[in-house]
Amino acid sequence: MGSRTYGTVEDFVAEELVVARNDRDLVIKALADLQIAIIGKGEEDDRLGLVLLTLDKDSLAKAADGLRADAELVRITIAAKWSGNKPEKIELSDLDLLLSKLRVDFSSCYANWIPEIGKNRLISPVRGLPYISGCAMDDPSQVGLVDPADPQLSSLGAPRPAEPGQGAQLGLLDTQIYPHAWLAGGYFAIGDDLLEIPGPGNPPWSLDGHATFVAGLILSQAPGARLIVRRALGPRALGKTWDVAKIMASFVGTGVDILNLSFGCYTDDGQQPLVLAKAVSLVSSEILLVAAAGNHGDIVAQRDDGKVTASWTANLKDTTPVWPAAFSEVIAVGAADNDGRVADFTPKAPWVNVVAPGVDVESTYLYGDVCLVDTPKGSKTFKGYARWRGTSFAAATVSGAVAAKIGPNCPARQALEAVLADSEQYPGIVKFQAPAC
Repeated sequence: MGSRTYGTVEDFVAEELVVARNDRDLVIKALADLQIAIIGKGEEDDRLGLVLLTLDKDSLAKAADGLRADAELVRITIAAKWSGNKPEKIELSDLDLLLSKLRVDFSSCYANWIPEIGKNRLISPVRGLPYISGCAMDDPSQVGLVDPADPQLSSLGAPRPAEPGQGAQLGLLDTQIYPHAWLAGGYFAIGDDLLEIPGPGNPPWSLDGHATFVAGLILSQAPGARLIVRRALGPRALGKTWDVAKIMASFVGTGVDILNLSFGCYTDDGQQPLVLAKAVSLVSSEILLVAAAGNHGDIVAQRDDGKVTASWTANLKDTTPVWPAAFSEVIAVGAADNDGRVADFTPKAPWVNVVAPGVDVESTYLYGDVCLVDTPKGSKTFKGYARWRGTSFAAATVSGAVAAKIGPNCPARQALEAVLADSEQYPGIVKFQAPAC
């Protein structure tokens, strides 16, 4: 993944800068004035209109040392990043200081105009709250001793029928997908999009089955639909917004109806990540975007009870926005249990649009030994199916339900309204009304 820098809740690549293509030369000149070197020519994406610049680590560090001596710049950077005092044990990164310097200088020079510049942030799956020990949601549990080679033994029932959902196409941006027998014929994935189970003694991690679980939930709702699986999350299920945005943009003009985005990232300042904002703006006009709302809706209570101790969660709030779910163009999905009660871990925020079953749901999973995230050096043997919970899986349920309603005279957005209006067939999928602040 390259070098990484942590904020209080955000994570980003420490020496990469995202710039609007039209502003590239202006920003490169400003970097040169600060004696910051650029490695290579930068990676450009025509659809997004953005350029990814890799900064020389040593020259960036040297320039940042000088910027740290500017007390006013440091104050401005802290105020913009955390809306107040700097949290304990967190230092401003070199990239934060650089971005602040560029924005201040451009704003002063061009009457408050600032070029589009931002970070290449890291993302991870949205399931049980990532990387927090003691959180029961983190790892899946086994469902039955069934064999994926015999789908009729599955807790999901008989082999999939051809309907509903026939003709609907969904893009699944996630981890690699395991070639599970129950999913056969319902997805298209090639090369690096497919998960090969390592040999004995080197089992996959529990998160490596994330896409497989999500795919099963979608196809259980719309068995006739077609999933186009693209690997957006790499080793240990981490990804970069730059790569995700490029994949999102590649679906434009393909006829895909829905993109399922069961991943997310936070930002320390709560502002939209530039790269994802560009992708969402480009794609949402023709494709329905369905995203997981996050699993931090009870983070304050969990922290107060001592159940969550990870240092990076110290400044996370119950309503902290998760991107891309928090974009207005995206359908953000929270989780509810089988009785329709909104799960405690669902953020109670106004950008959450819908809730759907996402507590202890069952779906397709890996086969064999799996390393657990929540149990140090722990592992468990799975037989192709699992039970899991998180808004990732609520989002998948909504994507599948919408796909099942899509037809020649019912595009994705209209299909979503049909799902929400059909309380008999979809009693667990309802609009969400956030409580007053």
